[in-house]
Amino acid sequence: MWRILGFFVSAVVLISGIAGYHDIASPALETAIGSTFRQIETETGYFRLTVSPAEVSAHVGEKVEIRCTMDVPLVNTPVEVTSVAVLLFDSHDSIIREQTMTTWDPQDGYHYLSASTEYTVVGDEAYYKVKVNFTFPLGPSGEYAQCTAHSFPIVVDAGLMPIEITSLVGPIPPFNPAGPVVQITVKNAAAEPVVSLTATLKIPSGLNRLFDIAFNVTPGNPLQPGVSISAKRTLIGGGIRSGDSYPLTINATLRGGAQFIYTVLVQIAEP
Repeated sequence: MWRILGFFVSAVVLISGIAGYHDIASPALETAIGSTFRQIETETGYFRLTVSPAEVSAHVGEKVEIRCTMDVPLVNTPVEVTSVAVLLFDSHDSIIREQTMTTWDPQDGYHYLSASTEYTVVGDEAYYKVKVNFTFPLGPSGEYAQCTAHSFPIVVDAGLMPIEITSLVGPIPPFNPAGPVVQITVKNAAAEPVVSLTATLKIPSGLNRLFDIAFNVTPGNPLQPGVSISAKRTLIGGGIRSGDSYPLTINATLRGGAQFIYTVLVQIAEP
């Protein structure tokens, strides 16, 4: 059962301007605990939370535990928390995914609510925030959401990507009137077999067309660690030049279930 926070004052004043998602500017206090674990005390405008880790530094596929505790509400009103979630943002400040946190009443006499989740780093994240969804039991109906003022950076170690791009070659002769042919070779740099693997090449000219390149990798035919594989694709309607670099997105799944999606710039070499 959710804890109801605060005491009723005036519902009309309290709900002014908060419908939907809001990011409230507020200073954050960083607290050091030991040498490796750090947490941040931050606010949403209605709640004060302590969130950890203060910064995520991990490689693609690594699991990170994100935790938060909610203390005394900042407003004198009854507020019922309905859920807590982690919002993941890319480098363009766009929300790319949301993950619900498991919540519980710690019953420690101080914290109203605790929440945590285990998140697997994909590789396209730049930072995360914590979002609190809540209602006013004594006020108007409807659910509201507010996000922590502080952004928690996510630094991904690109050197530990599970799929190594060995080469991208094109155009491959003979000339194809439908479009140039490219061949990509990749290597499994992970410690376990890859059971699903595709690459998407973006050609920025014209309509920024995307070309999927499928590899013969399945659960029954996995790509073993240290093994390379190649695939070809005709870029129908696309134009490329040897020596130029193009964005290539890798989408891979390991046998253990970890999924990886990340984008790298790859230079096309002459055949």
